[in-house]
Amino acid sequence: MLAGCQSSAPGGRSADGAVPPLDAASARAAGVSVQEVNDASKLYIAKCARCHKFYNPAEYSDAEWHSWMTKMGRKARLKPDQQELLSRYLEAFRTTQKGKVEKAGPGR
Repeated sequence: MLAGCQSSAPGGRSADGAVPPLDAASARAAGVSVQEVNDASKLYIAKCARCHKFYNPAEYSDAEWHSWMTKMGRKARLKPDQQELLSRYLEAFRTTQKGKVEKAGPGR
């Protein structure tokens, strides 16, 4: 029934499944309140997860991620305020994951 929604992985990356929980420290660092995390999570489930699994935003360059967010925002028919909230929410994942990679060092 939703076959039209299914698309290949953006940029050839693999999907991990459901969006992982966002810890409070990461949310604060990204300027996302607890209420906004809850709202964004519901929005993600309603507008994104109904067509595809979670793609780790940290696996994309800034330019690639911005391009996909713009494309998918149009496809999901997000309102400007929804696009902005979802962008800040997912940016918190990018920041968290990039920090983990940098702490681990190259090749780890």
